[in-house]
Amino acid sequence: MALSTASWHLARLGLAADRTILVNGAGTTIGYAAVQIALVRGARVIATAGETYTEQLRDLGATVVGYGEGLAERVKALGVGRVGLAFDTAPPNGALPELVEIVGGEPKRVLTCSDLAVAPEIRVRDTFHEDPAKRADDELFGVFPEFAQLAAEGRFTVPVAGTFPLADWRKALEISLTGRARGKLLLLPAIGAD
Repeated sequence: MALSTASWHLARLGLAADRTILVNGAGTTIGYAAVQIALVRGARVIATAGETYTEQLRDLGATVVGYGEGLAERVKALGVGRVGLAFDTAPPNGALPELVEIVGGEPKRVLTCSDLAVAPEIRVRDTFHEDPAKRADDELFGVFPEFAQLAAEGRFTVPVAGTFPLADWRKALEISLTGRARGKLLLLPAIGAD
């Protein structure tokens, strides 16, 4: 889901090679996937993230800045030039106005999949107001073969926060419900159980 969600949103934004995109919330699974997709597509990526995934995102090739208040100033201080697009995957945190500032004051160059309450107020695009006719299955799932191959080569991943035996599903659920899992939680089937 992280791959298809990220891919769909980047296509809506019109991501292209040699463009600069800011992915807000690059430590989320959707954001982490979006960073990798954008880099594979030849874009320059600025990623906002906390300490958990900063080094991994840098190793992928993204320029990483901290999230939170003052983001526009931190991005400007990078000296990377014009940021053409912004994709917001972070939990709602008040960042949308700064993302609009970062892309030159044009709210239509910002797309969020998370801050659905604020987006309409400031004319930022959001998942549920994009043209549903453009949600073609081939577009959503057409990236899987390419990125499955990249994953097999060790060139694409989604963060995994933990693995649990199937019998421990309640523990995994409790962690998931905190909203602070910091990656996917995998339930492992019981092999050889009767």
